[in-house]
Amino acid sequence: MAKKCAQSLLLFVIWLSVCVPVVSATQCDKFVAWVHPAKTAYMQAHQVYPVPVDIQRLAVRYMPRIWVHPDSWQPISFDQYLARSKLVSNFDGRTLMVSPQPKDVAALKYEDQCKAFLEAGEIEPARPAPLYVQVFRDRSPVNTAENWLYIKYNPVFDWSGLANRVSRLANLGSRLAGGDQKRWHRLDVHTAAILAFDNHRQLRLLTLAQHNHQATYIPGQDFPVDQAPLLAAAFQSNELYLDRGESSPVHHRVVPFFNDVSFLIDADERPWLWAQDLVHGRNAGGKEVELYPVFLEPEHPLADFAGLLAPPRKALGMYIGRDGPPGYNYYAPPSYFPIPDFMAMGYWQAGNQTLLAELMPFIRGLDDTDWDGMLDVFQSHLKRALKTSPRGQSLR
Repeated sequence: MAKKCAQSLLLFVIWLSVCVPVVSATQCDKFVAWVHPAKTAYMQAHQVYPVPVDIQRLAVRYMPRIWVHPDSWQPISFDQYLARSKLVSNFDGRTLMVSPQPKDVAALKYEDQCKAFLEAGEIEPARPAPLYVQVFRDRSPVNTAENWLYIKYNPVFDWSGLANRVSRLANLGSRLAGGDQKRWHRLDVHTAAILAFDNHRQLRLLTLAQHNHQATYIPGQDFPVDQAPLLAAAFQSNELYLDRGESSPVHHRVVPFFNDVSFLIDADERPWLWAQDLVHGRNAGGKEVELYPVFLEPEHPLADFAGLLAPPRKALGMYIGRDGPPGYNYYAPPSYFPIPDFMAMGYWQAGNQTLLAELMPFIRGLDDTDWDGMLDVFQSHLKRALKTSPRGQSLR
């Protein structure tokens, strides 16, 4: 009975996960298996590589600047991590490769990737640190007749911790799981910034993606036009937020998965499992990270590995959100995996009760939420906002 109660509490810890997938040590991750066909088709159809020189220049011009508290996790080099790692079988713990090259890992069949994980000692921060870049061409989020350019930036952190503050139930579950809240899971790769440029190469949108949800902003309305976005990484959890220059650290609400978006909009919609990130921006104790761009080739393991980039870590034989992540291109359910839809799904605003009322009929449990219905609502609001934005009006 005691074990059953403990397992029930551990189930709650799943929602604390800073990595969404539900992992089995001996077969393909359920989330990865669900997303894989959509991911593979999308990358083949829309990824731009090699990246033309003019687009590289655009990516460098608008490359986000990031501030991190000195006592928080700092970005590392994935190449260094891979060079010091070994690839291990989930079945019997055999070492399959030592210091593998990216091409060697990428050459593994999908099924074989699912059955393996990477393991390495701790990696010191990189100074300067690489910011991994991918480029895509796809339709506009609100107009299928327009062809837009999308540039995605991912830093990599050696560890991911839980948010600065978590609910009592979540805190109890994490303690029962025996997890160090600062070192909740190894290797943090899914935090990202995505910039969208229209067919005039004008910056139109910014999406900050987290493990469990995303937020989309309009230049000229939410942050200055024609400059690189100023961002700050949350203390310990590494999630990215707009840095608006506040003189004190800022708290941000966090949800376990996007069907809890109502809590992001309205603090009174608090679920049982919730959290708050703490962010130290450039005027609140954060220190700017020196970054340089690395344009990632297709099928690179950092982005596309279907196994775990760090070891599995279970309690009572159960997944509790502490396993290493898959490649960072496993970032969303198939229903809104395309980048234009992913960015539209992030267009929520705290306090927008009209938006919340329109979303509520579609929000249910994780398995039965109507994602298509939610996407329609978000696209409608984003379309209106883009038309009335300073840049939208200038392009009429």
